[in-house]
Amino acid sequence: MSHYNTTNKANNEVMAMSFNGHTLQSIIKDGQIWMTASDLAKALSYKNSKSVTNLFNANSSEFTSGMTMVTESVTNGINGSKRKMAIRIFSLRGCHLIAMFARTKVAKDFRKWVLDILDREVSTPAIEQPPAITDADWVRYSRSMTIPEMAQLTGHTEQQVINALHKVLGSKVPTTSPAPVMTPEMQYALDQFWGFIATQDIKALNHSHKPHELAISIPEVYELAEPWQLPDTSLLYKALRLSTTPRFYRANAVIASERTNRSRRVWIFIKSFGQTAIAKV
Repeated sequence: MSHYNTTNKANNEVMAMSFNGHTLQSIIKDGQIWMTASDLAKALSYKNSKSVTNLFNANSSEFTSGMTMVTESVTNGINGSKRKMAIRIFSLRGCHLIAMFARTKVAKDFRKWVLDILDREVSTPAIEQPPAITDADWVRYSRSMTIPEMAQLTGHTEQQVINALHKVLGSKVPTTSPAPVMTPEMQYALDQFWGFIATQDIKALNHSHKPHELAISIPEVYELAEPWQLPDTSLLYKALRLSTTPRFYRANAVIASERTNRSRRVWIFIKSFGQTAIAKV
């Protein structure tokens, strides 16, 4: 797996990434990661890029200019000459949307992988609010994603997602549901996660400048651990929302890191007053 911090990387620089045994050559443009249709097809287990192109053509109205573009690529021609050709590339959000339309067996795993990379991105300027999402974006997301998935992709809270959908769709979005239940599997995942955190230097993991908060980058934690030390993220994300010590506050918030002074997408928890950060682990 590659390092995903693209800060200070030059435009059009190629960066190798690994997914499901495939090496993907991503392109850096304006500090963001983009993938070619060819590499996207490889990741999704299609025979060639035509399948990705067909998915895009069939759903082109769903994509914004921030999700896909046509750019020039220089390849080796006859006798060492250079030949320019136009290729379509997709941003991480564009890759995620293509994977939503894909029906291959690895599409679900690829979507999770892309979201994990989005969590790791720290190249954007420090901001207090998540980036603006257009009305068309919300309509598109509502057709194929759950509210938690939309929250994770956009960096909004689930309540912000609900409010936005209500405003755009013009119909009431249910805000109440049966209270989530902490299953034994979720409790084990929670204990496993906080147990690992307790073995680490908490100050080195905490990105918050507020003394009562823990602001933790989940992908950063997983980079420190062996695979057997932490639970599957799909289960952990559900369990962390039920964490009480420290108490869950917000998921996928973008803050200016106290440690690096750069923006970082984090999960925020509230420490128990008068107790250490991980008092009950």
